[in-house]
Amino acid sequence: MKTFLPFSAASKIWEPIAHELRSLAGVRQSERLCPFALAPKVGLKVIPGHTAIGKLCHEHRRHLEGAGRNEWSGGVYPEPLPDGTFLCIVNPFHSERRNRITLMEEIVHIFRRHTPTQVLCNGNRVSVRDYNQDAEKEAYGIGAAALLPWTNFFRAVNSGSTASQIAEDFDVTEQLVEYRVKITGAYNVYRKRQARSA
Repeated sequence: MKTFLPFSAASKIWEPIAHELRSLAGVRQSERLCPFALAPKVGLKVIPGHTAIGKLCHEHRRHLEGAGRNEWSGGVYPEPLPDGTFLCIVNPFHSERRNRITLMEEIVHIFRRHTPTQVLCNGNRVSVRDYNQDAEKEAYGIGAAALLPWTNFFRAVNSGSTASQIAEDFDVTEQLVEYRVKITGAYNVYRKRQARSA
C-alpha cells in the first residue's frame, strides 16, 4: 500500500523521520506529541528555563530576563554529561506552544546527530555563532512534521479548518501551522478550502 506523503520534495523526506520520532514517543497518529516526554528518549535532559537562568551571574540574568528575553529560543549544551545525555533549556518567556517546536528542533538535532553550532571569535574579539542552514531547516521541518503529522494535518486542511483551529487541535502556534501549510505544498488546497468556507 502506498503511503500518503506531503506534496513537496523536502517534506516527503522529513515525514518518515518524524514518524520514527512519534513511534519512539509511543503516540498514535491521532494523538498529540509531547516533546517534553520525548526528550529523555533521545538523550536530552530539559532543565526549566527559570532554573537555568537563575544560576547565572546578575548581569547575564538581567539581560536574559530583560532586553534579551526574545533573542533566543532554546539550546543544548554541546558537551555530553558523563551518562551520555545532553542538557537542554528552552526560553521560559516564550509561550508553551512555541516551546514545543523549539524543543522538537533540539530533539531532531540530537536524533539526527547534527554537529552542534559553535561560538566563534573574529579578529575584533567579537563573538558570533556559526550557523548550518541545512541542519536548521531539517530540524525545524522534521519537528513540525512530528507535531503536525501529515495524514491528520492534511485532513484538517482539506476539511476547511482555519490555521487557528488546527493550532488549537494540535496545541501548536498558528505560525507553525502556516509554515507547515506552505512547506508541505498544501497552500493551494488550504486557500481554496478557506475561500469555499468564506
